[in-house]
Amino acid sequence: MNILKKFMESSQKQELMMLSSGQFLLLRSEKSPKSSVECIYNDATLSIREVGQYAFELLVKKNADEAEVFNGDGSDDYSDDAVSILSTQSKKKEEEWAFPITEEIGLHKEWSKQGDMAFVWENTIGDETDEKVQFITTPDMSLNDIDKFLDIVYRCEYEAEYKETASNATQKELDVIAARSEKFKQETGGDSEEFVEKLQALKVDDSSSDERDSDDFEDAKESPEDSKMMKKGNSKNPIRAPKGKQLFMMVCKLSLFDPVQEQFCLQDEKVRAAVIETGKYEYWLTIEGNSSRLGTDIVPNINPTFNFEESAFIFNYDMGGVTLSYMLQFANKMDCRSCQIIISKCLWMSLNKKSWDKVPIDERNYILHFSTAVERDLDAIISDNDSKQEESSEEEPSDEEENHEYSKSILSSESFKETAQQRTSSAGNRSLTVAYKNNRSYVVRDDKIGIFKTDEEDIDFVATIKDLSDLQGKRIDPINPMLYMEDRSLIVQDSGNSKKIFKMDIERGKVIEEWGTGDRNVIKVGPTKKFDQLTEEQTVLAISENGLFQIDPRLNSKDKVALEKSKEYATKCNFSSIGTTGSGYIAVGSEKGDIRLYDRLGIRAKTAIPSLGKPIKHIIVSANGRWLLCTCDTSLLLIDLTIKTGKNADSLGFLKSFPKDENVKTYILNISPEHASYIVTSTKKPIKFTKASFNIGLGEEEQTIVTSSGPFSVSWSLKKILKGDRKPYIMKRYDANVIENNFEFGTDKNIIVALKDDVAVTKIKSFQSPNKKLMASDLSFFLKDEADEEK
Repeated sequence: MNILKKFMESSQKQELMMLSSGQFLLLRSEKSPKSSVECIYNDATLSIREVGQYAFELLVKKNADEAEVFNGDGSDDYSDDAVSILSTQSKKKEEEWAFPITEEIGLHKEWSKQGDMAFVWENTIGDETDEKVQFITTPDMSLNDIDKFLDIVYRCEYEAEYKETASNATQKELDVIAARSEKFKQETGGDSEEFVEKLQALKVDDSSSDERDSDDFEDAKESPEDSKMMKKGNSKNPIRAPKGKQLFMMVCKLSLFDPVQEQFCLQDEKVRAAVIETGKYEYWLTIEGNSSRLGTDIVPNINPTFNFEESAFIFNYDMGGVTLSYMLQFANKMDCRSCQIIISKCLWMSLNKKSWDKVPIDERNYILHFSTAVERDLDAIISDNDSKQEESSEEEPSDEEENHEYSKSILSSESFKETAQQRTSSAGNRSLTVAYKNNRSYVVRDDKIGIFKTDEEDIDFVATIKDLSDLQGKRIDPINPMLYMEDRSLIVQDSGNSKKIFKMDIERGKVIEEWGTGDRNVIKVGPTKKFDQLTEEQTVLAISENGLFQIDPRLNSKDKVALEKSKEYATKCNFSSIGTTGSGYIAVGSEKGDIRLYDRLGIRAKTAIPSLGKPIKHIIVSANGRWLLCTCDTSLLLIDLTIKTGKNADSLGFLKSFPKDENVKTYILNISPEHASYIVTSTKKPIKFTKASFNIGLGEEEQTIVTSSGPFSVSWSLKKILKGDRKPYIMKRYDANVIENNFEFGTDKNIIVALKDDVAVTKIKSFQSPNKKLMASDLSFFLKDEADEEK
């Protein structure tokens, strides 16, 4: 609840109601020579206060922000890690603003540009004419609280005007005051009446509401005109909604994606979609209409996707091993936005097992509003020439025979000279490392490392490094390989010993050095700078669960950790991945999903990006530090680290903190639910991405991304992402699961792919736009068999 106080009796100035958090803005007239909009407080309270008999005022008061005081102007090298991207010090202003509640105040509600409810009223204490102020409420503010606040203001206006208690007021008299306030909105060009009427259909209940019995919903009736495929979406024993607290309910349209026609088909003109809290951090989406009834847990595997252009929510639904794709279509974008807020909150709480009340206000705004920071415009990082090359690279081959010419593979199990019994018992290939300095690629298979050579779009086997062991002759099970020292050495870890790192001479095929890390368990190792493997740089970076440190093999001790260039945290951070830029700026991701940005080792992070709820498995940064690419299980996060506003505009988040009122641009890249329905149903496996990579090369700008899930390699175009294309990716299917893939160094035209038993080089030209033939040539599993119908 956002109501903190409502005192019915008090001897002195009493607050009748308070809204605990929101943004306070000054709206100047278009004639004013000053800026039309000025942010007064990024975080403030709004309350109604009684100041005398029949006298009241609106009080806006700045919330205390310890993070602001600590962080100063952002120039301090030792800025606090707890300060998020949304935290910097704002201007010094009056601590509170008080507005007498009279008939001149004209308080009314409007929707802000970000889709949040806001209060607007006349600046009756200002010097300029036609000046107004605005209080934008937080996204989780319930509409009931907003209406209650507005009603109290109208009652205060009544008492101020008629000098008598509002308990004597008739509803008609209060309606007159409300209508008078609405006139102020019309004069300011506020929401249209038609728009307001549509919004009144919205019903969002607070989580503290009474339990709702699912029996209130009507039983579903199967539509006789549904096709066989559509009947897959209707169960003979439809799922009844579980009991619990109803958080959200709205009437909308329901459509089902037809994998044969490759389009959504209307299932029900009017359904009731509700979100129910069924247990501690457990949430359920239930949909009920005249001919449809279904329900599902709200978890990442349903691939929740919002298309605001269509005012639609699309998600996957599993039904007996068949994955379907449903779409809820709302009356308008605001309804869709309200649904997105509820779903995002439920996903975050279920993944983090924490109450939403425990999330700081600034982080809430990022979690719920990061998508509004994404501008759908062409970005200057890619030229028109690149666009033409990209379009050319994505041309589809005319037939399968031509497609075959775009891919050359070699059977790695034979290259490793395995016997039939060894091939059967082998776990297969498990990682791929692509060299920068030469045209080699290294594939780890069990306790062996295979070396392959790419030459003129071909791939050949070179050698196998077998029986890898430490300096004492003990067998090593190599994991997390990283090339080093002009690609002449390979750094590996042993899966059975996380406190040591091993340097292997590739030409000799043996371990020549061991580096201890004391009592630190090494999670991942990375270069000090992005292109260090092209040089003779000897230091490397490493992370433990709660620390970031440099390893210097030149130290004259078993423990090679350079203590003066280390950062240890008292609490468990669950660090999981590390990436660096060409200049040596550092990004560290965690299993919690948060990200820290450092400009150098040994100090606190300059910027902390809050978690969106998904654990980060891998992280990679563009050479210039602008783009951050994070791999999560079911999605990728592409984050623009350039500050867009304020005095530090055009700086990177590695060097300065983001302004408090700026949400970092975050693009969520995933497989659309309708495409996921083909993939998950045909492979019988959920979407699970392998390590994602940018194309990379000296002087090359990152413009393409590649990753994989199951037997599919998937590539995204940055240009299409920035243009706002809903499906900016292309795919290629292989005969086996892709273990890892990456671009050949210096180009985005060739991709090296490690399959379970094969290694291949593939032209990006062989990738295709997703279609049913590519993703699932056999559609029979989507059709309901007549025999099953009779059972």
